[in-house]
Amino acid sequence: MKLGGRAGILAVLVTAVVSSTAAALGGAAPVQVAAINPRCNHNVAVRLENHVRADDRHAPGSRLNDLNNRQQELDAILQEAQLEHDILQNMCTVAERPAVQDQLAGVIAWAYALEADIAPKRYALLHCPQTASTAPAGLLALGWYALASTFDDPDRLPTDPAPTPAPLVKEVMPKVQTRASAAGLTLPALSDSTQYWRDTETEKVVVCVPPSP
Repeated sequence: MKLGGRAGILAVLVTAVVSSTAAALGGAAPVQVAAINPRCNHNVAVRLENHVRADDRHAPGSRLNDLNNRQQELDAILQEAQLEHDILQNMCTVAERPAVQDQLAGVIAWAYALEADIAPKRYALLHCPQTASTAPAGLLALGWYALASTFDDPDRLPTDPAPTPAPLVKEVMPKVQTRASAAGLTLPALSDSTQYWRDTETEKVVVCVPPSP
């Protein structure tokens, strides 16, 4: 499941890296390349988790500049987490991916939750009251859908028990749920969270068009 849709030419670059490395190893399969690839670890995910955890502990100031800076920080976390997810998807083995990708999903959901925290005040200062009231629910829908990606196992049968959430996913779930309740957003079960549901909720967000000076 795609978490954010921020991929560009990454797949082409990753393919080139895998191909050149395989050639250097005498035609080794991509799975063998992934086994020695330094990307197949939690280093980036841990750094991003520490960053978003620190942001959660230290609220930004109330000025627009402070809120914009925090927004930029969180956007950077989201972009890097999605990039890392895509790299792992292309370069690591099936056995190596799930744990770190689940951690990245937790990071992404947490970052969206923190963006939902600052959205009302930030958009109010931008003189976009409708966006201030609708953006939190849309952001939390994105976060919940990111968590739902950790339950997306195409091989799991309907009769199989639900998977156990990863530690960070389990930690972030109530953070999103509490904020969603305050924002008036009804969350489906993670296993029932679809792209259609996510898109329906995000389409309700009113685009901010600041008034002319």
